[in-house]
Amino acid sequence: MARRRGLIISDEQMRLVDGVLAKLQRVSGSKFVALVSTSGQPITTSPPGVQSDTLSLAALAAGSFAATRQLAEVLNEREFTLLFHEGKESNLHVVQVTDQILLLIAFGRETQVGRVRLYTSRALEVLKPIFEPAEDNAGNNDMVIDREYSREAGAAIDGLFPERTD
Repeated sequence: MARRRGLIISDEQMRLVDGVLAKLQRVSGSKFVALVSTSGQPITTSPPGVQSDTLSLAALAAGSFAATRQLAEVLNEREFTLLFHEGKESNLHVVQVTDQILLLIAFGRETQVGRVRLYTSRALEVLKPIFEPAEDNAGNNDMVIDREYSREAGAAIDGLFPERTD
């Protein structure tokens, strides 16, 4: 068991998360993908040695997402779960995984937004069940997800992210 930024997640679960991010980064055509806490702490990235200033990006994205929560409240909306920033050369897609976890996807203008959104929604199907129990059981020392689930999730990842043939 490893403690990751206020969450308890096993090493096996972390490998599963890293696998999801690597596949998401590859099939979506993104420059990099990162999981960060809503407090602005980086959890993991793909590729692991990304040259971006991940710490600053994590903190700024978390702050931006906090502001978005307040905007939703002002508009009497329960929540906004997605941010999209479009630039001349780069785009940033930020989506809420759980109450405490955000997924950041950075990609260039050559990458289709629809492709990023499609594969991101598929990745969330795998990531949410990993992090929601980890948040609920952050004070426990019990394993959050058993080995059978990890095997099934690994197989699900392969099914969710068919290899690109273009």
